[in-house]
Amino acid sequence: MNGSPMEEARHAVRQAAQRLTEEAPALTAGSAEALEAGLATRAADLKEAVVTAWHVGAQPEDLAEDAEMDLDTIAAWLFHGGEGP
Repeated sequence: MNGSPMEEARHAVRQAAQRLTEEAPALTAGSAEALEAGLATRAADLKEAVVTAWHVGAQPEDLAEDAEMDLDTIAAWLFHGGEGP
């Protein structure tokens, strides 16, 4: 990708959200522990991408849309000590 740092960071958020959505069904085929660990890892990747994008200037509302998540969760990650995944 050859865009601005913010465009690239928002793209990373969309990719992380897509990985979480697409890989969740495959994770259910394994053990409960594997499912929990896999989902936690992918959620942490998404959270990291959201925080990174915010640090380069992306707005929380845009990040919620990119991540396909509610704004309250995004706000918690950004403003309230990162509660949640």
